[in-house]
Amino acid sequence: MAGFFATPPTLTGTLLSTVPSSLYDQGTSDWSPGNGPPPPIFLEGITSDTQGNLWLVDIGPGRILRLDSSGTWHVATQFKGNPNGLAMAQDGRLMIADYAEGILAYDPAAGKVTPHLARRNLERFKGPNDLVVASNGDLYFTDQGQTDMADPTGRVYRLSEGGKLDMLIGNGPSPNGLVLSPDESILYVAMTRDNSVWRCPLHKDGTTTKVARFFSTNGSTGPDGLTIDIEGNVFICMPPLGAIFVVSPLGEPVARINAPKTDKPAMLTNCIFGSRAEDRRRLYFCDSLAGAVGYVDWHCEGATPLRATKQ
Repeated sequence: MAGFFATPPTLTGTLLSTVPSSLYDQGTSDWSPGNGPPPPIFLEGITSDTQGNLWLVDIGPGRILRLDSSGTWHVATQFKGNPNGLAMAQDGRLMIADYAEGILAYDPAAGKVTPHLARRNLERFKGPNDLVVASNGDLYFTDQGQTDMADPTGRVYRLSEGGKLDMLIGNGPSPNGLVLSPDESILYVAMTRDNSVWRCPLHKDGTTTKVARFFSTNGSTGPDGLTIDIEGNVFICMPPLGAIFVVSPLGEPVARINAPKTDKPAMLTNCIFGSRAEDRRRLYFCDSLAGAVGYVDWHCEGATPLRATKQ
């Protein structure tokens, strides 16, 4: 397959900031990304606002962290749960995909986390992983749980602004990150245990048909977080490789972005473009186990600039 394409250029990111060890949570947690003990920190869910803040989750202890434009880290809030994905809503709230508690909302002004959608009908979700907010307020999210190739029952949902919940996919082998195309006619979903990204055409009624495998990878585990630029290039975080693959809307390799060189293996799980006017060509990414944020400057803007301005 690779022989049909020219080798894409490789870019190397720059380290922006690392969470100081003094801010590591000292409590106990039963959450772990693998079979070992809980790590001292595990960053995911990076998103941005128009004030230049970056927001991330620390999954195990249930924390939302904020990295401000001066480079200072803050613990914005801590609550019962295991937050995984973040997305900024138009009203300034942070929507949270929480593995334990469902879909939550955090109001930075009030400093409160409140339930948004805890159940589908009466049943609990398997374990929400990531989410994205459309321009009309519709919320798309993945319900990953422990699904895989042996149990391909992961789900992808659309929660309309009016409160209607639709299941778009019910047979996903570990649905993870997701992102909308610039015109919001396509939903891309990372299927981690299928080592692929699925392409889901969206109809006006919110349903999807003709879902197809858009891009395939190899390795012990597949893609994680996704984002997109105004040209429709899809940015695919590949945690085991410490890299981000950039793929055109036609599925052609565009670039590979490597983590900054350090003495430890990197685990890049999520990425997002900045939302301030001066940051919209800057792609930020998080190195989960290192508790670090890096960046690379891209040739065009991200396709998902923040529409909300309230803080």
